[in-house]
Amino acid sequence: MIEEDDSFDSLFAEEDEPIAESTQNEQVWKILLVDDEQDIHSAIRLALDNFTYEGKKIKFFDAYSGEEAKQILQQNTDIALILLDVVMETSHAGLDFVKFIRNDLQNHFIRVVLWTGQPGYAPKKDVILSYEINDYKTKTDLTDDNIFTAVLASIRAYNAIMTVESYRQNLEQKVIERTKTIEEQKKKIVDSISYAEKIQRSILPSQEVFSKYFPESFILFKPRDVVSGDFYWLSQVDENVIFVATADCTGHGVPGAFMSMIGNTLLNEIVATKEVQSPASILSQLNAGIIDALTKHTNSEDAQTDGMDITLCKIDLHNNIIELATANHVLLVYSHNMMHVVEGNYESIGGIFSMRKAPEFKNVSIPIEPRMRIYMFSDGIQDQFGGPKNEKFTRARLEKLLLDTTSLPIKEQGKKVEQEFTVWKEGKAQLDDVLLLGIQF
Repeated sequence: MIEEDDSFDSLFAEEDEPIAESTQNEQVWKILLVDDEQDIHSAIRLALDNFTYEGKKIKFFDAYSGEEAKQILQQNTDIALILLDVVMETSHAGLDFVKFIRNDLQNHFIRVVLWTGQPGYAPKKDVILSYEINDYKTKTDLTDDNIFTAVLASIRAYNAIMTVESYRQNLEQKVIERTKTIEEQKKKIVDSISYAEKIQRSILPSQEVFSKYFPESFILFKPRDVVSGDFYWLSQVDENVIFVATADCTGHGVPGAFMSMIGNTLLNEIVATKEVQSPASILSQLNAGIIDALTKHTNSEDAQTDGMDITLCKIDLHNNIIELATANHVLLVYSHNMMHVVEGNYESIGGIFSMRKAPEFKNVSIPIEPRMRIYMFSDGIQDQFGGPKNEKFTRARLEKLLLDTTSLPIKEQGKKVEQEFTVWKEGKAQLDDVLLLGIQF
């Protein structure tokens, strides 16, 4: 009999506990300014005057050399963001400091925004290729708006990363400590996973939010194990350009959900922080980010098989065009009373094949026509066994079902697909997470 351990309650306990202890204690975002020019310190402080995010203000730390910055960082391990000059006491002092952060301290959480007034000492391309930085600007770019945008995006990314890290640490610690009875353990895990579902759903755009951008649409989202390895993502660049993605991560349940949070965080960083606009370029950077995140601190062969399949659409309502890239996914387009299959790349994001040779993702463009419908989906529906012969639903059957129900309003069409799927798998276990998005223009 396993002994009781009341501390397991706190694994995902629905209480006001600190999510990321290092950033919650003082209720501030700690930013380290590293520059040998006093005017830069003053300009940054002025640009970020009255800045708040998640109800927390900024606490600044000032350093005027790389060595001084090292001392401050060693005394303050919960700094969220470093705004760093390249050229200080030496022409490469800033880059040496980045190496100290990432290699010596092994800190990969702090966001680093690098700048220089002497671009020739550190060409942007070389720096991005050689150093783990999150943004790079010249000092001529340091307008108030650019400073505010870079800081906001960096703090958002840091907060998301620390949230994931906090739950990862909690999970590891509590699994080591747990000594409960099997019955109690099962109940508490179910309760904890239910709370984890709330966290995951808070990251996903709700149907109400999705309908704000696409009034004629539906979302069919049915996790296999409460939390899901499938996720969908939405980001508005301006009033006319909206990115939408559906992704199917390796695994189910908690492992898949953690992978989905990594994917969600990376997509936000690539589009919001780096301002990448090309779907193919976004997938290339997502592929590199996933591989880096999963293999940096491990040689596990299992990590080399993890990744995701994804469809990413850039919907330009001003020019009435959809630009998309896919990784082992397809897009279905209904127009002129026909269902068209739009294919992209067959390679997945991450995984052993993408590690050996980075895929060259391609962009595909299709015009938006009145009353055209598009469908983005994972393989959960098509791979489900059921029906009178206990066979797979198949993509062909899904395409036919969608085509046969296009006379219905699209929201009703989504309900009809869900009903057919429920009938199909009746009496059978759901084998995979299910995700299907439908949008009518």
